[in-house]
Amino acid sequence: MNRIAQDKFALRHEVVRYAETHGLRAAARRYECSRTTVRLWFHRWKDGDDALADHSRRPHHSPKRTSEAVAAKVIAAREKAPCFGARRLVDMFELPVGKGAAHRILRDEKLIRPRPRKNQRKADLRAIKAAQPPLLRLQMDTKYLNDIPHYFPQMQQPGMPRFQYTIRCEALGALFLTYSCELSKTYATLTLQRVLAHLAAHGLDLTQLVVRTDLGTEFDGDTVHYRDDGFHGALTAVGATHRFNPPAHPNANADVESSHATIEPEFFDLESFRDPAHFLAAATTYQHFFNFARKNRSRGNFTPADLLAKRAPHLSPKILLLPPILLDAHVGQDLSGPPEHTGRWYKCHFPNEE
Repeated sequence: MNRIAQDKFALRHEVVRYAETHGLRAAARRYECSRTTVRLWFHRWKDGDDALADHSRRPHHSPKRTSEAVAAKVIAAREKAPCFGARRLVDMFELPVGKGAAHRILRDEKLIRPRPRKNQRKADLRAIKAAQPPLLRLQMDTKYLNDIPHYFPQMQQPGMPRFQYTIRCEALGALFLTYSCELSKTYATLTLQRVLAHLAAHGLDLTQLVVRTDLGTEFDGDTVHYRDDGFHGALTAVGATHRFNPPAHPNANADVESSHATIEPEFFDLESFRDPAHFLAAATTYQHFFNFARKNRSRGNFTPADLLAKRAPHLSPKILLLPPILLDAHVGQDLSGPPEHTGRWYKCHFPNEE
């Protein structure tokens, strides 16, 4: 019992003891309260001193309360996707409950993860990035996969990737992924050239393209004299611009870094892979889900495909369908052409598109 509750309990006990000796009316005058209040606590006091504590005002019957069956669905959805909050659970699992009720159910079941506090408020660049031309401001980074506990045992299989090369559009939030067993400048350059060829095939002017990376060696961050066949040379060859993040400023690549923080709990912590082929199929499904179905709250609760249709209706949604590949099996091959299964996937989902 806290200090305020103790003071209230003592006052009520004093009132009812005085009323027992001098009557209800006298107690009401002395303590400047109504006789109804004195009578209420006096009758409760007959059941013992414990009855003078605060009583819950919760109604005995709530006809509009969420049913146990619906609550069980919310809990089951949370167990399937512990990375989703109440809002995303309701949207993705189509739960028959409001966001507030779903949050209350998760809170009562102690399934709410505390949000980490930030010591410093960072600048909000959302409005600036939203005004940028779609697919012409890209961020690229590498994600190490050998430090993910759920994925690490599966990574021991031959051919399973250990690194993810990620390219993300600042304006749309769309992802383009590739994977490899090694971290190298060759694989980073192959990933970049593949995306550049894909964007050029859909009519984008690559001379307006800007790609931002950190100072990693795979991005020519340690290079003094750039080579034509290097990462930086692949950009300058098509007239695009390569920008490095300032040293010790990872927030400059915040979009691609945040995608790494998202893909780990939503993909690598949930999925189990039998072999590299199964991994590649699952990664392709997740990338298509991310670009076409997953709503982004920081971008108005729209998917990248929604933003593309809104910001650049002249561009075909096929531009977001470049699927992931395992780079180790494609060294020395021409990666500019679209894979065959991409076209089949697109025709299944967009049958009326020519």
